[in-house]
Amino acid sequence: GWSAPPSNPEDVPEYPFGITRTRTKINVGFLPIYSKFRKDGTKATTIIKRITGNKDVFVRELRAQLRLPVHKNPRLDAIRWRASGTILEIQGNHVRPVKYWLAGLGF
Repeated sequence: GWSAPPSNPEDVPEYPFGITRTRTKINVGFLPIYSKFRKDGTKATTIIKRITGNKDVFVRELRAQLRLPVHKNPRLDAIRWRASGTILEIQGNHVRPVKYWLAGLGF
């Protein structure tokens, strides 16, 4: 769903990372967080796009918010970067909690 962007961009606190909203409407956009279902709908993943700034801090904060542990084997980790580090993929459907978290931060 849609959540209202901050009325004044200067009102957003300074974070080491950011999310740029889509440009689907004039001056109002959506948070670029999507769900994707594979293998006949049995495997759900969450896709986050348009991440800017310090991506390591973003992943660390996201892990804490979703309570996802760091796996010893990077290939089995629940969070994975795709497309040259511009798209983040999370195992499972976490669209709603991620959107609430980012909207609560002011993005």
